[in-house]
Amino acid sequence: MCAMVREDNPRTCPQCGNPLPAGASECPRCDNGLFVLLHSREIVLSLTAAIVIVLFFLTGFITRDYHQKLGTLGRQWFEAGEQQLKSGNAVAALTDFHTALVYSPDDAQIQFQLAQALAAEGRNSEARAYLLELQAHAPSDAPINLALARISAGAGSEADAVRYYHGAIYGVWPSEAEANRLNARLELCRFLIARGDTSIAEAELIALASEIPERNGASLHAQTGELFLGIGNASRALSEFRGALTVAHPPKDALRGAGLAAFQLGEFQQAERYLDRVRRLGNKDADVSHALDISRMVTSADPYARELSEAERRGRARRNFEQAFGRLRSCAKSSGTDLFEKDAPHSEMVTLGMQAKALQPQLTDENLRRHPGQIDVAMNLVFVAEDVVTKECGAPQGMDEALTLIGKFHRAGER
Repeated sequence: MCAMVREDNPRTCPQCGNPLPAGASECPRCDNGLFVLLHSREIVLSLTAAIVIVLFFLTGFITRDYHQKLGTLGRQWFEAGEQQLKSGNAVAALTDFHTALVYSPDDAQIQFQLAQALAAEGRNSEARAYLLELQAHAPSDAPINLALARISAGAGSEADAVRYYHGAIYGVWPSEAEANRLNARLELCRFLIARGDTSIAEAELIALASEIPERNGASLHAQTGELFLGIGNASRALSEFRGALTVAHPPKDALRGAGLAAFQLGEFQQAERYLDRVRRLGNKDADVSHALDISRMVTSADPYARELSEAERRGRARRNFEQAFGRLRSCAKSSGTDLFEKDAPHSEMVTLGMQAKALQPQLTDENLRRHPGQIDVAMNLVFVAEDVVTKECGAPQGMDEALTLIGKFHRAGER
C-alpha cells in the first residue's frame, strides 16, 4: 500500500511522483501489483534474464535436434554407400558418400570411405588427396596409411609404399590390431616380392614370422612359408610349414609346401612322407608328382643313407655306376663321339669314359667288400659324369636327376 502523502506536497504520490486524485489519500497506480512489478528494476531484470535463459535452451534444443537430423541422414547415406562398396558397386557408393558429406561435411569416416570408393574406381589421385588430408590430422591412423600404401604400390612407388605400409604396421588400429598389423606386413612382403626386392622382403618375412601368435596362427604360418619358398629360403619355409601343421586341421597347402621345401633342402625322406600324403589326398600337381618321384628314387639309390647294410651300400654303388656310365655312353653317341677309340679327340667325356671302363671290373661285390673305399671312388665318378653329361647333353631326367641331387647334397655335407 502507498504511504501517506508528504507534508510539503500533499497532492503528489511519494512512491511514483504522480498527482493523487482529489480526496484520495493513496495512489491508485502504486496500489496496483502489476504496475509495481513492471516498474521494479530488479524484477524486470530478473524476468528478462529468465526469458533469455529459456530462449537460449530452446534455441540449443532446436539446433541440436536439427544437427541430429542432419547426422541421421548423413549416417543413412553413409551406410548405404558402405553396402554399395561391399557389393562392388563403387559408382553408386560414390554418390551415396558424396550425399552423406552434404549432411556431415566434417565426418572423417565418410571421407575415408569416399576415398576407398574413389580408389576402387581407379581414381587414385582423387583418393590420395582425400587420404593425405585425413592423414595430416591423424598421422598414426593405420587404415589411412594402409589405403595410401595400396595406392602407392599400384603406382609402382616402392619407397612411398614401404613407408605407408610401415605406418599401417606400427600405427593405431580401431580394432583387431594384431591381426591387422600382421596382414599389413604380409601384404608388404607380397608387394616387395612382386617387385623383385627379395632382400628387403626376406627381412620383412623374418619379422612377420617372429610375430605370428602361437594360437590361431596356422594360416599365417602357411602363407609366410609360401613366400619364403618363393624367394628360395627353403629352410625358413619348412619351419613355417611345420608350424602350420601343428593344428588339427592345417591349411590346405601346408603339407604340400612342407614337402616341396624338404625336397629343396635335400631332406628326401621327409619330402617323400609329406608328398606321399599330399598325393593320397588327391593332389596331382606336376611339381608334387615330380618331387615325390625323385625323392623316392633318391631314397632308394643313396648309398650314404643311414642304417644301410654294407651289402645294400655296395649294391647301390654298383647300380649307380652303371646308370651314370650308361648315360655317359648315350650322350657321347648322340654327339658322334666314340669314347673308346684310341685316336678320339681329348675331352672330358672321353677321359671319363676311359676312367669308367677301367673302374668297372673292380666294382664286383667281392672286391667292394674287401676294398670298401672303392665305393667312394665309384660314386665320385658317378657325380662327375652326371655333371659333365648335363653340360653336354642337357638336364638329367629320372634316376639321373636323383643321382645328381645325391651328389649335390653329399658334396655339400662334406664341406
